[in-house]
Amino acid sequence: MAEEINLLDLIALSRITPDLVVEKFGSKINSSFFDASNILGNLRIKGLIDFTANFPGQSAITITEAGKQLLGDAEQKGKEPFDPVDYAILLQLKAGKRSYIDIGSAVNLRPRDLAMHIYKLGQQQYSVYEIRNGSVDVMLTEKGLMQANSGMPTQGGQAAPKAAQGQAPAGQMMQQPQPAQPETQEEAPVQQPDQAVTATQPYQSAVAQQGVGAAAAGSQAGDDESTLSDLQGKMKPANAGKKWMIVLVIIVIVVIVGALFYLHKI
Repeated sequence: MAEEINLLDLIALSRITPDLVVEKFGSKINSSFFDASNILGNLRIKGLIDFTANFPGQSAITITEAGKQLLGDAEQKGKEPFDPVDYAILLQLKAGKRSYIDIGSAVNLRPRDLAMHIYKLGQQQYSVYEIRNGSVDVMLTEKGLMQANSGMPTQGGQAAPKAAQGQAPAGQMMQQPQPAQPETQEEAPVQQPDQAVTATQPYQSAVAQQGVGAAAAGSQAGDDESTLSDLQGKMKPANAGKKWMIVLVIIVIVVIVGALFYLHKI
């Protein structure tokens, strides 16, 4: 029967005091007399409590040895360190689940173990729970919400990164940041627009002067070629006249020599 113990049984058992009677138990758990009677009946069936009838007075409630053992185990569990099961329950509470039945179905945990862990979270102020009309609602505290957001704490008390909690893909390796390389070259200063225009003016002036010189040189070369052509044109008639004079002189000399030779024969 101990395996069937749930969170409602544990919380209801923890609210029982030595002087409590059946008729007043409903006010202890914020439930009606009918709901309180059903809870006490379940506790009696599971061997956690017993009744002492005082006729015609009220019936007292006593906790059995099994009930005391359960409360002792719960108190011992509440002193243990925060573990992955507690973290899984916090995540379900953060997701909006409030009923211990829904939480148990989500984490697939047996009722007794779930009751122990939720009781532990309440003892360590990660969550709070309340009984209303025979049912239990569990809610996060600020501490519990911060723990659910920060992740599962490591042994040193620091929250482990999400990659270390199995959320990263298998085989993915953490990349170490590369050390910054020292800069060996100085960056060239950025020229402002005015400086760029000023820097290009000497170059443009030199190009313009070279263009003017080239044009002047071309004009001078054209003039020299025209003068040479004129001289050659003038020299050609003079040379032709000299050639004709030489030919004429030769012809005259030949005629004279021929005439003298003819007269000598006669």
